[in-house]
Amino acid sequence: MFNFILKHSSIFLLNCIVALQVILDAIEQVGGIYVVTADHGNAEDMVKRNKSGEPLYDENGELQILTSHTCQPVPIAIGGPGLAPGVRFRNDVPDGGLANVSATVMNLHGFVAPEDYEPTLIEVVDN
Repeated sequence: MFNFILKHSSIFLLNCIVALQVILDAIEQVGGIYVVTADHGNAEDMVKRNKSGEPLYDENGELQILTSHTCQPVPIAIGGPGLAPGVRFRNDVPDGGLANVSATVMNLHGFVAPEDYEPTLIEVVDN
């Protein structure tokens, strides 16, 4: 079962990479901006484990799949030919997360986010 999971995860990852390249190529053609991030998935370990680190099995002998979210940081990438010069990540939002992405995307499109949004992850600095 574990090899099944690894094989299909690898195929899924490769399909994601191909799809992302199609999207990035389209953004390049229209002079757009991309924001790539993810929710807190659990790719670093996909099965439940006991205290010794050994995989856990259910009553049918199948691996118990881990569906909880990770506590690890999740990266965000922003770029593209439409990105204004001087845009950079802020240093004063050390614990930024998914809640900050909405304001960030609004700012990238030239809008000011409402005050009740979490702060943007970006700022524009003079070069």
